[in-house]
Amino acid sequence: MKFLLVSPLTSASGSAIRFWNIAQALAERGHRVVYAERKAGHASQLHACKGVIYYACPSSGIMALDMVLSMLFYIVVFLRHIDCDIFYALKPAPNNCTVALAAKLLAKKVVLDVDDLDYAYLPGAGSRRLLRFFFDRFPRMFPLVTYHTPSLRQYLITYAHVSEERLHYLAQGVSAQFVSQGAVSVAPDPDPLSLLYVATLGITSDFGDIVEPLASLLHRFPGAHMSVAGDGCRRGEFERSVREAGIGDRVRFIGTVEHSALPSLVAAHRIGINYMRPTEVNQCRAILKIREYLACGLDVVCNNVGDVELFGEYIHVEPDIDAMFRTVATLLCNPARRNREAIDFIRREFNWSSIVAEFESILLKV
Repeated sequence: MKFLLVSPLTSASGSAIRFWNIAQALAERGHRVVYAERKAGHASQLHACKGVIYYACPSSGIMALDMVLSMLFYIVVFLRHIDCDIFYALKPAPNNCTVALAAKLLAKKVVLDVDDLDYAYLPGAGSRRLLRFFFDRFPRMFPLVTYHTPSLRQYLITYAHVSEERLHYLAQGVSAQFVSQGAVSVAPDPDPLSLLYVATLGITSDFGDIVEPLASLLHRFPGAHMSVAGDGCRRGEFERSVREAGIGDRVRFIGTVEHSALPSLVAAHRIGINYMRPTEVNQCRAILKIREYLACGLDVVCNNVGDVELFGEYIHVEPDIDAMFRTVATLLCNPARRNREAIDFIRREFNWSSIVAEFESILLKV
């Protein structure tokens, strides 16, 4: 079959990484795959895959204009690949779903993937209402909608009024590079006092919440240190906050890391920390970073938000930030080791090849 995958975003987002992994897995299984997205503001090595035709819409830097330009761009891409069998749209956004509806009128199989409630992240109330309008209307217009957490499923039933028979669970997998890194990282053990925090540092970031308990921990363990991988508009604010807390020399802000280089960076650390405020939107998220930490053998400490229940005995789930950092302190007092059981679990349950193979069987029924 020939697939046309259209993302309304750039490759700088975790959602786009999910979608690109789906494209790669489809190509590896022998399908013809075309992938289109908005051009990222920085160079990326993400899109180098044999068997995938890749298009990126030029960006003006003005969001409203980029939405219009990308919609027109996606129309051209669709017309060029009008022989596609399946049109797969990421997120119920107007710039890609408008084209998806046109594909539906031309009797193409059309699938929509809903992996986040993006409207909740917008700063303006008017913008949030407008994007939520699309989130609540578009999903009911498509014959198959994929999601990856129980909370998202409930949202789609309750607010988007999607019938249950049109909903399909499509797990959040882990990029093959992380699985490979975990497989070879059997020795040496990681730096025993190293902590890692990987996340975007933009408007959705909750990193500021952990600065005070992090400072207390680092003052207690003089040799401990943290790497922060990721970038965003609030990075400068967070750098100032750690300096003011007296730990500026113990917290290293790395900035944007190419996806191909991230597995080796993760594997060099011992403890991966993930914290998200317990909001409605965060409860709907599948946490990619926990999967990536585990794939590389890290001990993971997080709060009880998102889909953490999937990882059971392999992670440390705590009710609040203070409890999280008490657990981190306990881990630092014990010998470092690779979390080999978690590596095997991720390789077995969250590899994209198996996930997409199941997806193919669903598509045949649409």
